Amino acid sequence: MTPWDAVVVGAGPAGAATALHLARAGARVILLDRARFPRDKPCSEYLSPETTRLLARLGDGVLAGVERAAPARLYGMKVIAPSGAVMCGRFAADHGYTAPRPYSFALPRTKFDAILVEAAARAGAVVREGVAVEDLVMDDGAIAGVIARTGDGKRETCEARVVVGSDGLQSVVARRLGLARRSGPRRVAFSAHVADVAGVRDLGELHVSERGYVGMGPIGGGVTTVALVLPLAAVRGRRARDVRTGFFAELERFPGLRGRFDPRRLVRPVLVTGPFARWTRRAVADGGGALLVGDAADFFDPFTGQGIYSALRGAELAAATLLPALAHPGRLTRAALAPYRDARRAAFAGKWVLERLIGLGVGWPALTNRVVGRLARRSDLADLVVGATGNFVPAWRVLAPRVLTQLVW
Repeated sequence: MTPWDAVVVGAGPAGAATALHLARAGARVILLDRARFPRDKPCSEYLSPETTRLLARLGDGVLAGVERAAPARLYGMKVIAPSGAVMCGRFAADHGYTAPRPYSFALPRTKFDAILVEAAARAGAVVREGVAVEDLVMDDGAIAGVIARTGDGKRETCEARVVVGSDGLQSVVARRLGLARRSGPRRVAFSAHVADVAGVRDLGELHVSERGYVGMGPIGGGVTTVALVLPLAAVRGRRARDVRTGFFAELERFPGLRGRFDPRRLVRPVLVTGPFARWTRRAVADGGGALLVGDAADFFDPFTGQGIYSALRGAELAAATLLPALAHPGRLTRAALAPYRDARRAAFAGKWVLERLIGLGVGWPALTNRVVGRLARRSDLADLVVGATGNFVPAWRVLAPRVLTQLVW
């Protein structure tokens, strides 16, 4: 008998939530992460409105823990086009779909990730920090565990009936499975925490230019997370350190941001992540025994703020497949994991299409100007689009030909 039902690689939102769901149901789970918590991550740190419902379903006081962390509350999103046109969409609207609350949460990943990891441990998952997974264990073509290296350099093997790869954008599990793929548009993000940013209210802001875009919003305590996202081509040949050093100068190149930052109020160094636009051919290993959750399976462009929602929803879908499969003896075959693949397609297909369309449009200034200009004049459409990116309005509502036509013509 193997010692673990599941080894979960990566203790971010996707991994911690998956471990929590499995452990609460009685599965023997070990959760591994190379970092030690609390730890920072470059992220929009935005929890879309529908994420509130997922947090409630995690139980064990997770949602209450988020609320105790004094998060910011965002009531909608504002987009500023290269032309200067401004659209504003609110989560509370008259399109017929109601968010769990009329606002979304936003808080630092140092706080949010720690809440989830602690909840997973309370549910019975064994959490080991400072352990880096280096390879997968194979047994007759199937995945049978992982090979990891501890902080003191020792290598050890963790055998398990299933491996859950939730180790993010640069997933070791996805690479070892041969599932990782890349596509355009490829972008790199530089994110920081800045205090006392002028003009920040209760809306997220997205400023688009010919160079790239900046996403920002409050995360509580008078601090704003600010993410500068540039095409990989604009960064290639430059050292990331140079972009970090010139971070505030880059922000000043966006008309809607000029004069709003005091560089002396930087409260967290600039972190870098990317390139984005990473996806997998499938989220289930060919030979069985492993699946991918969260950014390890698909990385959404931060413009739409899908990352944390897709991580938590993917964790639910993974647990819904794994728990019935684990009730039967033996390793988990590809057929046993197939329901997860199908459930992901049903849950995320519309979001994938919408996110890709938005991601491409942001890189085409003329199209961004046209769409934002239309939305600036049609608050009903703006609310609908913002609701879809907030995950409580079905993506198909925005993808309907009639709506797409109204956005452009």
